[in-house]
Amino acid sequence: MSPLYARHKRTTLAIATAVAAGALLTTGMTANASAIDKKPLAAAPTLLSNSARTALIKKADANVAETAKQIGLGTKEKLVVKDVVKDVDGTVHTRYERTYAGLPVLGGDIVVHTSKAGKTEGVTKATKATIKVASLKPQLTVAKAEKAALTAARTLGSTKSAADGARKVIWAGHGTPVLAYETIVGGFQDDGTP
Repeated sequence: MSPLYARHKRTTLAIATAVAAGALLTTGMTANASAIDKKPLAAAPTLLSNSARTALIKKADANVAETAKQIGLGTKEKLVVKDVVKDVDGTVHTRYERTYAGLPVLGGDIVVHTSKAGKTEGVTKATKATIKVASLKPQLTVAKAEKAALTAARTLGSTKSAADGARKVIWAGHGTPVLAYETIVGGFQDDGTP
């Protein structure tokens, strides 16, 4: 056997061994990955029955005043339970909308994360700003707010000639929260949705 032929045979054997080892590793990884996929993650949401979801919402609703105080909301702020999600490990995430002096706070949503034992683990707030306004008396009338909204909608291509209504809100979407009007004008948004 010539040295060149022996080296070629060793190289071929090494390549074949590497391919076989790679195939075994890939098969092992696939088997392990499918085993992992079958075990839910601790933070994975569990599917709640309607009655279980309703019970969790009622429980959260019964404790809204205590929760608001516990997470440091002001005396004029209240929480309104909107939804709950429960993880496989028992952690419950309750989504609240906020009100200030009875007005909805747009951009003020809060999610309270509670452990299986009932201890508050954390709070996620849409805004970190303190909700406080100097006055609840608007500087604009409803008619002026609707007119301004219609003008803005027309610049975006709306053909509506009347607003579908306006309500006083606290706008906390960005910056310092302020008293505002939420005015609905029919038409389409920039992305084409109604």
